[in-house]
Formats: sequence, structure tokens, C-alpha cells
Amino acid sequence: MTESKTEQALFSSEEYVLRVTAFLRETSGWCTDHGLAVEGGVVTLREELIAEYEAPSLYISKDGVSLAKILPVGLRILCARGRVDLIGRVARHALLFQVGKGPALSTQTIVGGKTTSSSSAPLLSRVDRDGWYWIEAQVRRPKRVEESLFLDLLTDVSDYEF
Repeated sequence: MTESKTEQALFSSEEYVLRVTAFLRETSGWCTDHGLAVEGGVVTLREELIAEYEAPSLYISKDGVSLAKILPVGLRILCARGRVDLIGRVARHALLFQVGKGPALSTQTIVGGKTTSSSSAPLLSRVDRDGWYWIEAQVRRPKRVEESLFLDLLTDVSDYEF
């Protein structure tokens, strides 16, 4: 599968960094609202066919004890427009950025060299708008990352109870 120059522009490192920055700003607010300390950092990313770039990261702690970190992974992710990982001492969760209704499976019927019909079906039924999603491993059901889910995932990776 090849991408056009227009599609490549949609996957720019600048756009990814802006998305990560906005997400970390939001998660920082959730953390501080619950008495957690946050500290920003920077990670250098190297991806195939993309110039090296820097993206923000976030470190979460309570009373000087590290609970978790959110690290950017990259923008060129299969079936997503970027990924960050929430990493704690006991687990790790991948959060994927989806656009629109997420990835879709497209099919075409070609008869005699001409396309007679085509269709497209979303691969993830619960993706309803642009945003960061966590996908349940057992049933492959995407859930939009909002404050309550983020705190549940943070509890899971850090074993810290809110």
C-alpha cells in the first residue's frame, strides 16, 4: 500500500506533536485535580521515512513516588494516526489517535477492468470522532479516553488506588 503526498502530509510529525501536547495538557489537569504531581519531558523519536523529531512526555507521581509516565511512540501506527503509551510499574496501555470513525475496510468489485461497486466498513464500531482511544484487549472494543477511563488505566498500570 502506498500513500500519496497529501496523505503523508496528514501524518506530519508537527500534527502528531500538537495532538500529543493537547492530550498531555488534558491528562495533566486530570492528574492535578486528583492530587498527583506531573512533570513534562521530551522524547526524541526516530521513525522510518520521517526526519527525527521531538515530542512531549509526561511523568506522574504522588508524594515523590513515580506512578506512571505517558510516552509518545510515534505517528506512523497501523490503523491509527499516532500512539502514546501509559506505562507504570505493573502494566502498559497503548492509546491510539483515531480520526473520524477510525480505520475502515474498503472493498471493490472489478468486472472487465471496470469498478462496478465499492463499499467501506469501519473496523472499530465505537470510534465516533477524532481523539485518543484505548482498545480493550479481550473484545477489541475502542473506548474514548476521558477522565474516568484515564484514572482507571492509571490505577491499572501503577497499582495506585484513587
